[in-house]
Amino acid sequence: MAHFLAEPGGESVAELLARSPGAVALAAPGWPELERRLDELIPEPAEAARIFRHYTESLCTMVPLDEAAARAAIRVRHACPTRLPLVDALIAGCAMAAGLTLVHRDPHLDAIPAAVLAVLRLPDKLRPRRRT
Repeated sequence: MAHFLAEPGGESVAELLARSPGAVALAAPGWPELERRLDELIPEPAEAARIFRHYTESLCTMVPLDEAAARAAIRVRHACPTRLPLVDALIAGCAMAAGLTLVHRDPHLDAIPAAVLAVLRLPDKLRPRRRT
């Protein structure tokens, strides 16, 4: 979403996409989340579906949630000193099983030790300032 919305860190994702076409992947458990967010952001269903296909078919490959990824997710959860939500563990497990770097900005994923999985932490989204 950082790439699509041109949020902080989106330029890092754009560089990865430009440098390694086809080498950027979305973990299978992240696909429903991508589809849900696009539906929320784009009022026209056909346009949301087109953008979803663009990311899932043209820009990225899918990292499957298979036995290797599930076993890796278990290893990731055991390595974390704090609770890691199941979907986050599955996404990290997909990356680990595929030998990929996990690109994220989810605070839950910050708990994964660097010795367990290579990560690229994107900056947090900018929040509008409150008027005082």
